Amino acid sequence: MSPAGKWLVAVLLLVLHFALHPLWSRWPVGPDLVAGGLILGSMQLRWGRAAVFGCVIGLLEASISLGAMGLTMLLFSLTGAFVGWVRHLIYSDSDRVTPAFVFFGTWFLRIAVTLFVAGDLSAGALLVYAIGSAALTMAVCWATGGLVSAVTR
Repeated sequence: MSPAGKWLVAVLLLVLHFALHPLWSRWPVGPDLVAGGLILGSMQLRWGRAAVFGCVIGLLEASISLGAMGLTMLLFSLTGAFVGWVRHLIYSDSDRVTPAFVFFGTWFLRIAVTLFVAGDLSAGALLVYAIGSAALTMAVCWATGGLVSAVTR
């Protein structure tokens, strides 16, 4: 997929998250499309710009949630910078590596938000819910990417 297509997927995921978030916010496991959009966008940027992108996305996420705004922005900014740095460190432009980035990035972000923002230390929240959310996010990002690449051909 072209870089423009990846940006289209990232923007589409962000719009879908804010439109559909009330539907799955009641469930403990749901796709975190903000994290998916952050990771897909950060993969297109260098780590410094990815940190700024993560800060902006963290501000959007914190504005609709009840969590701490500064801490949420920091965690999203660190996640964006880390994804941008690792992507350029191993130079992964392959579409086959993108689902792994989305899965592990979402898992890392969910664990960090659970520990630092929500203050939950249960093993179920850290392992089961975070892994389930990361798997659902990866599946939705993969399906959205396939749909966008099929439409843009």
